[in-house]
Amino acid sequence: MKRTILILMVVAAIVMAAVGVGFAEAPPAKSPDSLQQLSSQRQINADWVVHPPVIDGDLYDWNNVPKIYLNGQNADYPEGSEFFPPEDNSAWASIIWTSQRIYLAISVTDDYVVNNSRNWRQDDLAGFVFDVDNSGDYSLGDISLIFSSNNVLTSNDGWPAGYEWASKVTETGWQGEVSIPNSELGDLDFLGGHQVGFTWGLQDNDGIGVESWMSWAGPDFLKPTPEEGLLTFTNGPIRKWVAFHPGVDGYDGIIDSSLDSWHPDQRHGEEQELVLYGRNYYHLVMKFDIPDLGEDVQVIDARVHINFTYSNHPDWTSNVWVYRLLRPWDEPTVTWYNTDATTKWARAGADAIGVDRESRRIAAKTLTGVPGWVTFDLADDVATDMYEHPENNFGIIFRAEQGSNVKYKLPSSEAGPENAPWIEVYAEFPPDQGN
Repeated sequence: MKRTILILMVVAAIVMAAVGVGFAEAPPAKSPDSLQQLSSQRQINADWVVHPPVIDGDLYDWNNVPKIYLNGQNADYPEGSEFFPPEDNSAWASIIWTSQRIYLAISVTDDYVVNNSRNWRQDDLAGFVFDVDNSGDYSLGDISLIFSSNNVLTSNDGWPAGYEWASKVTETGWQGEVSIPNSELGDLDFLGGHQVGFTWGLQDNDGIGVESWMSWAGPDFLKPTPEEGLLTFTNGPIRKWVAFHPGVDGYDGIIDSSLDSWHPDQRHGEEQELVLYGRNYYHLVMKFDIPDLGEDVQVIDARVHINFTYSNHPDWTSNVWVYRLLRPWDEPTVTWYNTDATTKWARAGADAIGVDRESRRIAAKTLTGVPGWVTFDLADDVATDMYEHPENNFGIIFRAEQGSNVKYKLPSSEAGPENAPWIEVYAEFPPDQGN
């Protein structure tokens, strides 16, 4: 029956065109006042979640996520789109986010899925628009996604590097999932309940070309418009710095020692004062454990605070670089030559790159000769990996590799909480745990 109606519509169009009567490319526009009133009602939330879905094209893990429905009865555009019955062109979509990615799901009801057109842009597809600056017009940084039932995805008509997606045809239509790196939306403060302009829509082809399209908010689902809706990122986590001092609240997770090239067999791990010396004469090795912060907590960053109490040249400076260690070592017995009482470093001073330590610098600081507390900010991924994979945490090494030949003294982890090195970790807590 549906094919008969469509054939009759095509024949009628040909006849009308022959006598000089044509169809408009789009239905008549709604008045600006009604547009603004309707568009202002199109607001949705994307909730933060701890455990994101698996991007595999199955939507079983979206059952409890709020859905946005789109059909001929509630589409903002075009007028008259209710002509197309729900079983032919309707859908729901959902949006959630984590601290790393935004996730989209779509489930389309379509009684005749087309995904093999010569030009895939003529296939059944969905579009999603993120107007990042909420300007109502295209700006640098905005995102326009086109997602087809044939598992094709573009972002601003280009290859979406860093995205993940999957779609599949179902018995009642087609469905799919997309994940977008948060960095694609620039430096948005997702934690602040940030709003971006947003709309989405559908295109339907039943075998003789594109026959219908619908937009959730505004006259276009492939680009920003002044009538677009609003998407708010909600329910975000709590992020805060958490401090750990040796000897405070039972924390004893820091060990440290000097590696002394002048006395390569001498052990310094149990001393209360350590030395870091320019030109690689003395190195400082340190390992800190990050305690369990609770279920579903993520560690994002870390920094180390060291109290340098003495330098032999107050007017000179030295460049200190920090690297990850790759081997276990024993605080009481580590030396310039040895990791412990019986095992040697692959190269004296823990200097074998790829065996004793990494080549990448994870922190750097120019030390003056003025005593005082100094903070070393570690690379973000280091803290995350140490927390999630403590078996890979062998600590770090401070090396005064360049600059003047300055000798620094510092209290060790055995020196007491007021002077000992201490750490802070920047952690992300679920909303119900962060207060």
